[in-house]
Amino acid sequence: MSEANPIVKMLSWKTRLLETHEIEAILASLASLPNNPFTLTELSQLLPPNIAADKNKRRSVSTLLTNLQEIGYLYRPSARKWMKKAATLSHFLSPLLIELNQLEKTPLKVQAREKRVLNIGGA
Repeated sequence: MSEANPIVKMLSWKTRLLETHEIEAILASLASLPNNPFTLTELSQLLPPNIAADKNKRRSVSTLLTNLQEIGYLYRPSARKWMKKAATLSHFLSPLLIELNQLEKTPLKVQAREKRVLNIGGA
């Protein structure tokens, strides 16, 4: 079994009831939705049965959607609906990763500290 994608691992940090393969399934289900507002119920119909049937896991799916909203991939046009800002999470993240790469290449501007010499011994 291959190791989980690092971004999927990071998404799992706030959704402790969902395993990484379940988060991958949720992301795949999100990607299969058209770019229209959707409800958690509509998304649940696309999820694997072990997630859709488990009340606690569905609650964690809601938490994952909130996390995806916090990073900007999703937004809420109404209290019970979600909408994607891009077709997939990877499409959403691509320009942000390029931007991050540019930030990392930008030299840090640090002001030089003034050197002070301490004179000990009365000289």
